[in-house]
Amino acid sequence: MGLRIPCLRCGKWEEECACPALPREREPEPPPVVEVSVAKPEVRAEVIRMRREKRGGGREVVVFEGFPRDVDLEALAGELKKACGTGGTARQGAIELQGDVRNRVSELLLSKGFRTVRAGG
Repeated sequence: MGLRIPCLRCGKWEEECACPALPREREPEPPPVVEVSVAKPEVRAEVIRMRREKRGGGREVVVFEGFPRDVDLEALAGELKKACGTGGTARQGAIELQGDVRNRVSELLLSKGFRTVRAGG
């Protein structure tokens, strides 16, 4: 004995239904492919050094140093904190972020035109 399915229109069983067959649904056409050229930012000459420090209680902090003077560190620190979902600050010409977020921040800084190198641990 097979599975009995009621008609969607009249509610009778398939064997008793006299409704015309439902038309098959057409598959939607795929959207056209649009190629977008993304201009890579020009890489600056300065190299940003990033080092990991351990603070009291085993907390990790990553310090980014070597930014040129024309960069707004407060705004850049805010963008990095928001992108990584972590806390941090900008002080004494450096940006400090909580946690080991070196890989993520390295990608973000490269997209803004800054090269980074790991220093220390």
